[in-house]
Amino acid sequence: MVVDRRLMTKLIRGVVRDPQGLPVPQARAQFLSGPDPLPDIAALTDSDGTFILSAPSPGNYRIECTADGFVPVVTSVDLREAEEAHLEISLMSFTVGPK
Repeated sequence: MVVDRRLMTKLIRGVVRDPQGLPVPQARAQFLSGPDPLPDIAALTDSDGTFILSAPSPGNYRIECTADGFVPVVTSVDLREAEEAHLEISLMSFTVGPK
């Protein structure tokens, strides 16, 4: 049986960390844009800060990562035909200054 690789989902694996390098559980990673129209697809990080997003095709994707108490981060990844992408996302804490 021959499998058409173009029909296989592509994976974007990542880890989200805080400014001290510790994993951020329950962060939300979601697609903002891609080479094709995308439904609202998001993933929550698990206890070790990791997530997996399934991309429908190769190409350039913009991904936003948000978590309570942190500044949102937007990053891009170029997903190739036969590869899996890996992201390391560092979030910055919100700082509350004097009024």
